[in-house]
Amino acid sequence: MKKIKIIALLALIFLFQACNKTETELPAPQLQINVISKYLVPVADASVSLYATEDDWFLKQDTIATLQTDAAGKVLFESLEEQKYYFFVEKDGLDNTSDVAATKNALQIGQRFEVVTKLDQPFPLN
Repeated sequence: MKKIKIIALLALIFLFQACNKTETELPAPQLQINVISKYLVPVADASVSLYATEDDWFLKQDTIATLQTDAAGKVLFESLEEQKYYFFVEKDGLDNTSDVAATKNALQIGQRFEVVTKLDQPFPLN
């Protein structure tokens, strides 16, 4: 009888510990890019390409993903890695090379980073 009580008590302890283990997984980093015109108006249907390195951005190679901005001029890249990202935005011969083209820091788990970039005449790279 004593063995049964001990086994029951141990089973309850294990059950109690299993119920209390609630690991909260934080979501992968997200990057929201808000595209505006030089008049500060949201730009719909702009193409936004995401890159992992500055070299890839400069050469426009190894694109992670490309999305179109919605009516509010926004795109959301989800399930990203913890790192710094570079992005190229273009529409109707305008792009963001004369404005913000990268996240300031590496993105973090559980974080949604937002950046605003402006479309304007391309910056001469020569």
